[in-house]
Amino acid sequence: MQNDQEIKVLKETRRNASMAVNAIDVLMGKIYNQEFAYELTAQRNRFRDFERKAEAGLWEHGLAPRESGLEKAMLWGSIQANTMLNISTPHVADMVIQGNSRGITELLKVKHNNKNTGSFANELAEELMDFEEENIERLKKFL
Repeated sequence: MQNDQEIKVLKETRRNASMAVNAIDVLMGKIYNQEFAYELTAQRNRFRDFERKAEAGLWEHGLAPRESGLEKAMLWGSIQANTMLNISTPHVADMVIQGNSRGITELLKVKHNNKNTGSFANELAEELMDFEEENIERLKKFL
């Protein structure tokens, strides 16, 4: 049982970080504020680290992480629609803040439904949520 719950937390942690990396990749071509671009690049690199750590945890359970093509396409379409008429730095910063907030919410849900996880999965999810909260604070100056 602990194994299944740990896997669920690791999968959500990986999905969360992967979505953030994909979103930032799509947004980078729309950003013209150099300081904002630098901030998002730093965040992307850190999200990539979380993604790799979660993948390593899944590999330890004998699971190969899978990328959801549909989820990636939906993310791309959503970003395109949300930036079609407005690519201002405040608007894009708000989008990224909302994404970080959703990430925290989804991780909290998975953690609350899977309390019997090992310390690695739990600590990684906590660390990712803390990072997303820090991101929100850093992004407020771009609103």
